[in-house]
Amino acid sequence: MNPLVTLWSVSLILCLTGAVALVGLIVVRIFSGRAARNRARVRRRLTPILLGGNAGVERLSGADVRFATDLTVELAEFMRGSDRAELLAIAAALGVPDLLHKRARSRTAQDRLTAIEALALFDDYTGVVELALDDANPHVRLGAALALSARGDAPDLMALVGKLRIGEAENSLLLVSLMSDIAARDPDAVRALLSDAAFPDAGKVAAVDALADSGYTHAPLLAEMAANPCGTPDLQPRVFRALGRTGHPASARAIEAGLASQDWRIRAASAEATGQIALRRFAEQLGILLSDRHWWVRFRAGEALLRLGEPGTAVMNRAASGTEALARRAATTLLAEKAAA
Repeated sequence: MNPLVTLWSVSLILCLTGAVALVGLIVVRIFSGRAARNRARVRRRLTPILLGGNAGVERLSGADVRFATDLTVELAEFMRGSDRAELLAIAAALGVPDLLHKRARSRTAQDRLTAIEALALFDDYTGVVELALDDANPHVRLGAALALSARGDAPDLMALVGKLRIGEAENSLLLVSLMSDIAARDPDAVRALLSDAAFPDAGKVAAVDALADSGYTHAPLLAEMAANPCGTPDLQPRVFRALGRTGHPASARAIEAGLASQDWRIRAASAEATGQIALRRFAEQLGILLSDRHWWVRFRAGEALLRLGEPGTAVMNRAASGTEALARRAATTLLAEKAAA
């Protein structure tokens, strides 16, 4: 075949393909635009119903109830108290929780998760949400636990965490959110979990991080845990780092003991906490750690000294000109990095 004819044929095929694709895009745009306008029209009709009174509310079906369900979830996020209660009552009359209940039995885990999170808003469906704690998917179980923990009538803490199978299948960072909710409601229950030898370390780490995120609120509990270990040795460094994150100066006694710990990980974590809380009176103890046999402890000690201002800088300069090799090397390196920054 003539090469020019071949080139012409290929060009024609490409042009036809492009034309078909363009027509397809136009059709999709037309239908998607029509669907968007339909959604906007239905939302405009349903919004005053959901925000109004109960008078004249009729049960919806088909696409209308789907739109009402999505709109209910959106509006509920911005409402509290009696306004939310009224919204949910109207949504229930429209048939929203029934649709969510059906979605909660979906074969798709994401559909089950979103349905369970929304169902937790309705008082009559908390039993369905509790059943989701036994779901085969760990993300659905965790979502159900988070949704339940946000309610005032949440199940017992041990019942929640027991269903999650922490340490076996659930390692999500959302565990911290769950523990934060529980700590805000029942800090004694979190304390009991942390002292429970059978409770997995993954759950204890999440609990410690949740306590640290609360700021001053649970700093005394963390200080008590630092002074009286109740978990595995791997957990204790986390406790000391958490103390630093709270910024609570009352943690000083526990941190001072940590600086002299036999565990190098605790010494490093305590040094880091000293710098975070700016405990200047511990500058000399940090200076001693500049010659620690573990380089990470030396690094954390030097880093903390630089954060202490003038007292820390004086200790660093003295170590940099001293005779102890490890301390001199650590101080010189960190001071040089600071100067170059």
